[in-house]
Amino acid sequence: MKRMIAVLSLMVMAGATTASAGIVGVAGGTAAPGATLGGYTMTAFPDDGLADFININSLPSPLGGTLGFSTDVQTYTANSSWATWSHGYTGDVYYTNGATSLTLTLPADTAAFYFYAEPNPFSVFAVTATAQDGTVINQDVSGSSGASYFGFYGTSGSLITSITVSMDTDFAIGEFGIANGGTPAVPAPGAILLGTLGTGVVGWLRRRKTL
Repeated sequence: MKRMIAVLSLMVMAGATTASAGIVGVAGGTAAPGATLGGYTMTAFPDDGLADFININSLPSPLGGTLGFSTDVQTYTANSSWATWSHGYTGDVYYTNGATSLTLTLPADTAAFYFYAEPNPFSVFAVTATAQDGTVINQDVSGSSGASYFGFYGTSGSLITSITVSMDTDFAIGEFGIANGGTPAVPAPGAILLGTLGTGVVGWLRRRKTL
């Protein structure tokens, strides 16, 4: 009995350390965003209600708080005042006003966040997105209908506080999605393992009592 419990304890400890804390980056290309990212259910930012060609430095998040921009960005509409985007998106996008780097400051308690970026010139440029812990996504993006998805999510309770986007030209960013630090839509592998082991232990103990 004691030997069995000791073995199970070691397995639980191993399972609990399989998912180390950190941030994961996902390069999603030009496809439309999925409903989840890293197991988190994502909430898309709604229409900002602003006219085109207005300079702003922050946006309200649908989950509370604000998304901040390190420099003023100008409001545009994809596939309209901003000539192209991707996957048929026709919502809000934000032009860097000539800047080649932009840092996003995320609302408190952000566990997952995605955005799309597209160069201003109709050419292909390497785009780099870097979270505050140094996690990097590199992706080649076309300025002609090539807006591409960049997603970051935290593991084991890690949160995302800022993301810096840079390329060798000016660009637009937009089509944001966010999740807070609540329970992920899909349980983490460690939680599944612990639940399975717990059920196994109870079943084994019950079987032992019937012998």
